[in-house]
Amino acid sequence: MQSILDTLWGLILGLLGVVVAGVAIIEVMARTVLASFGIQGNSQTVLLFLLLGALIVASFRIFGRLFAVLLVAAFSVYFMHVVFGFLSDALIPVQTSGGTTDV
Repeated sequence: MQSILDTLWGLILGLLGVVVAGVAIIEVMARTVLASFGIQGNSQTVLLFLLLGALIVASFRIFGRLFAVLLVAAFSVYFMHVVFGFLSDALIPVQTSGGTTDV
């Protein structure tokens, strides 16, 4: 159960990493294009801020449902892990310095 949860969280973080990398690449390209047009300083910052907002909206429009599905799956697995962990009342033997204890 834990490996399924870890895999889902890995997929979510991997997808988030791809989105962030894409935004960074587009930002660097936009910065060079704006610099070649002679736009510098605060006006470049404002235009890049507007571009960032548009990229964030576009990425959630493109990847939003996939994020939602992966998060629902991860939370469902976590919920099942918590519920079935409490229902099983399984004691896990743990080795301590004083001997074996059930946790």
